[in-house]
Amino acid sequence: MTDFPGLKRKRNKDGSYREYWEARSDLAKRGYQPKAVRLHYPDTPEGAAQKSSRCQVLQAEMLAWAARGNHAAPGYDGTMLSLSRLFQTNEDSPFRTMKWNSRDNVLKSLTIIEQSVGARQIAKLLGPDFKRWHSQFGAPKKPDAPARPWRAKHAMDAVRQLISYGVTLGHDDCFRADRILDKIRFKSPPARTAVMTVEHVSAVRKTAHAEGWPSVALATVLQFELAMRQKDVIGEWEPAEIEGGIYYRGRRWVNGVLWSDIDANTVLRKVHTKTGFPVEHDLKLHPAVLEEIARVPLEKRIGPMIIAERTGEPYKHRNFTDRWRAIADKAGVPKTVWNMDARAGAITEAYDLGATETDVMKSAGHKNRQTSARYNRGTIEQTSRVAQLRLAKRSENKS
Repeated sequence: MTDFPGLKRKRNKDGSYREYWEARSDLAKRGYQPKAVRLHYPDTPEGAAQKSSRCQVLQAEMLAWAARGNHAAPGYDGTMLSLSRLFQTNEDSPFRTMKWNSRDNVLKSLTIIEQSVGARQIAKLLGPDFKRWHSQFGAPKKPDAPARPWRAKHAMDAVRQLISYGVTLGHDDCFRADRILDKIRFKSPPARTAVMTVEHVSAVRKTAHAEGWPSVALATVLQFELAMRQKDVIGEWEPAEIEGGIYYRGRRWVNGVLWSDIDANTVLRKVHTKTGFPVEHDLKLHPAVLEEIARVPLEKRIGPMIIAERTGEPYKHRNFTDRWRAIADKAGVPKTVWNMDARAGAITEAYDLGATETDVMKSAGHKNRQTSARYNRGTIEQTSRVAQLRLAKRSENKS
């Protein structure tokens, strides 16, 4: 496959396939590393493009090594490309211990770096180079398209990770580049300001039931009422080599809310995936959640709480997001309000009503109050309460 050089497929027991890039056997015998790289990309046109790009980078590096006549594994030659390769393949690299989805996200940025600035010698880099890279990474895909500030941020975060790793390897040029980067602050992408409201939730619930998607209504209520992340409600599908649990095509479902998470006193206990922070919610204080639960027959309250009606299995992330958006559009929810805004809406509502920072932190499953505050998209209620307190104090002083 010319578009996917080195791509190999291995059949799983269930008939599905797992994919790898594999080095030529003759070069592997001569000591080339890595001999194989597992590939995790979605079965979409975008995933195919990313997979093709990854295979071509790996193949080109292998052929370049062969052309040099080296008989030792590839090492550091002072370029961004070689540092990226070491970052991805060295056993001591932090890349190897990242969670699978974080690793996939970083890999997207590494691919951008390798293709655009991989040949640059780190010893020659200056501040203007890094600033130019930031602008280049965030440039519009087409002349009439919008800028891509988040692409730039993630790519430059990956650059910092690479240089920092080079420092741990003792490379002097990386020490120098790290000091330069430490003096540079790149413009952050604009923070989201959209907030999901209880009115939005009610509209989504009503439309979801009318359209025959009660799972979307239940998921949305859990997210909003309990300030939960989407993946803590619907779960996620992580790569898995061995079958077990809820398994499909090399992936296992994990981390979603289960019916067994609710005890006999209707208290839901859930450990938040991102922070590992355990949270308890008394559902008797959340009538909207109880209303949605009451719609689920008793015999179906087993396993994951959120099950896609069409498949009878937990949702894939993209499928749920697309389904939610279609329902939200029919419900009249603005396109600026996303499903992920349910959590921010819950936290903002709590602050609007005067909840303490500590209580909001506990409810949202955050480890510190500063994180909860970042989710607070302050509304007129909060600014008005401050103004009223100030006016009251002034009136008190005059009397």
